Amino acid sequence: MESGKRKRGRPSLTESARKKKRKESEKRRSQQRISIGHHLEEWNRLRVALGLQSNPQLAGVLLRQHKHYEGRTRRMSTPAKQGLPTGPEFTVSEISCTDTGSKDSESTETAVSGIEEMEKSFGDQPTSSHVTFQKKALSSSFIDPFSLSISVTKDYDEEEDMHDDDYVPEFDVTLGEENTDIEDVAGGDMVLDIENTDMEVESGENFTGPGITQISSMTESESVLKADKVIAYEEQLLQLASTKINDKCIVKGCSETLKLSTKYVASAMYIVWSCANAHIRHRWCSQPVLNKGLHSGDLMISAAILFSGNNFSKVALMAKFLDLHFPSQSSFTRIQRSYLVPAIDEKWETHQESIRADLGDKNLVLLGDGRMDSPGHCAQYCTYTMMENDSKKIVALETLDKRETGRKSTNLEKAGFQRALEDVKQSNQVTEVVTDAHLQIGALMKRQYPEIKHSHDIWHAAKNLGKKIIAAGQEKSNKDLLAWSQDIVNHFWHCCKVASTYEEFLDVWVGVLHHVHNEHEWALSYGSLAPGSCFHGDLEETERDKKWLDKGSSAHAALTKVVLDKRFLNNVHYFLNFRSTSNLEIFNNHILMYATKRISYSPPVYRARNVLAALDYNHSVDLPTATNKDGSIRYQRTFSKKSGRWTTVERKQNKTYAHIDKLFERALKMRLESDRGMHHPAELSATDPRRISKTIAPKSPPPTAELVSQKKSRFK
Repeated sequence: MESGKRKRGRPSLTESARKKKRKESEKRRSQQRISIGHHLEEWNRLRVALGLQSNPQLAGVLLRQHKHYEGRTRRMSTPAKQGLPTGPEFTVSEISCTDTGSKDSESTETAVSGIEEMEKSFGDQPTSSHVTFQKKALSSSFIDPFSLSISVTKDYDEEEDMHDDDYVPEFDVTLGEENTDIEDVAGGDMVLDIENTDMEVESGENFTGPGITQISSMTESESVLKADKVIAYEEQLLQLASTKINDKCIVKGCSETLKLSTKYVASAMYIVWSCANAHIRHRWCSQPVLNKGLHSGDLMISAAILFSGNNFSKVALMAKFLDLHFPSQSSFTRIQRSYLVPAIDEKWETHQESIRADLGDKNLVLLGDGRMDSPGHCAQYCTYTMMENDSKKIVALETLDKRETGRKSTNLEKAGFQRALEDVKQSNQVTEVVTDAHLQIGALMKRQYPEIKHSHDIWHAAKNLGKKIIAAGQEKSNKDLLAWSQDIVNHFWHCCKVASTYEEFLDVWVGVLHHVHNEHEWALSYGSLAPGSCFHGDLEETERDKKWLDKGSSAHAALTKVVLDKRFLNNVHYFLNFRSTSNLEIFNNHILMYATKRISYSPPVYRARNVLAALDYNHSVDLPTATNKDGSIRYQRTFSKKSGRWTTVERKQNKTYAHIDKLFERALKMRLESDRGMHHPAELSATDPRRISKTIAPKSPPPTAELVSQKKSRFK
């Protein structure tokens, strides 16, 4: 479920309450801000000169430098030149005490020191020294991303605040060595609320260097999409890492032994080579880092979970059993909402346009059927699907929430049918629609679409006919009728297939009343004045497995009542085109792979999972039949529990899932082109049913404390 879903039992906030809450939040944020007074201009010049992008980065440089010089002052016997460097009086070589590019001291020799050179570098026009200074500053190891701690304050009602233009999520920023758990910010996007800073900083933004792969465009996406992935053990990686770099620090004046340390950001692992004086020699990340610091593994894992129809909690539980580092639930929800669901919607729109363009001016015969997300009248969602009869491809799919029909789930299928039909009619010509015998849809077709032929699914009609015969045969005097039930249903299929008019159907259909008592020719037919007869040849009495019914017996009278039922005969015109929606039944069952009925989803996610099922079905409906080595068709045995018989079906070739690669590309492209990240209030679309009501309940919930006080247990 999405993180934007409102917590149960929390009352809605009034406008005055929201304003008061915003003032309190602003007050708390103002207390966390740091004011540097009239030093602001000098601060900004220093930040630009060092080539840093944000105030927190500069603060990290100064705090690190202070700690470094404080330690050196305690260790050295001549501390006259030591202390905290202030303003432009410190040298570039002192700031950039780590060379990540080479092992020699070229970086320190090319540094510009002294007040005069620093003032030159602070000028409006950068000199060559300024460019060198910026390059060294960007490679500085004093900007330690592991010392950045950000905790998100979640004491707000997201559903209430998401529509507020002034709403800003709260973040508490801390710089220091105390931060050891960075998995809380595993999602990557982090917003720093610091005075004079209005920018979004990501966890991977400072993770630069030879060991960190940065992905900033789709031309570099091969290492994210196509590269092979493996499960590696931390101990094995550290054994490999211990052989990469010499074991001594190369900073001038420091010869401490390098040690390895690891940090985890969700599914990504960082290895850091550093000495006891906090000089970082090298960094390495197990994953490419996308723009704004999102690790590619987190995006790929989240996408794979959704695109394969899996449930996050189950996959996360598997990862827990494996001690496998994994994205958090909130990170998955944000990635799903920001990139995955929009990528699926965009792909479906493109796919629909392609299918309808291929159909062109063809007169379409549409098969339609609805599927509820739960049995009975307690359904929340309904998926209505329309399939083109010849190609068997889905051309329209609509998902509805019961809030859109006045919280009446019985009206969902009719509303979904009308919405899907109107959608197809905008681009193609529809001449016939095939549905089950839904009374509301039948009335709608007669009233609003008289120009479109309406047919009923022959399978549903045959099933209902079989139920009536079995029900009639339950009486003791009619038990001989049960043996004829399957034959009568098969005869109904035959009548619908060979007849093109009501009269032709009636001539063939009523012949069953003569056949069951061993009469195969009769004087007059019911639909015409010509004599009638059965279409079969001579029957062998020795091969019979059921008794003939006596003419005028109770069983024969019961069958006559079913065969000549007036309501049944009035609906014959619905069956004359011999249409079946069996492929839609297969698709409705296929939806369970992506949207199980045992888990609740938010409206956008429920629709996205149904669309995934439709994309999967459309890309696999035309799969060729599998063959053996000799070229013969390969069959697979199946057993029917209903009939108790074995049968065979043709096997198809394995799916390729080519559309999934496109979805991965779309999701990655959306992330790389995003300029706002993921940490923003959830924005409901114009058609989202949560705009009608935040819950499916007919009234707002009372406070949780009130419900707890009213609850009584039978066991206490």
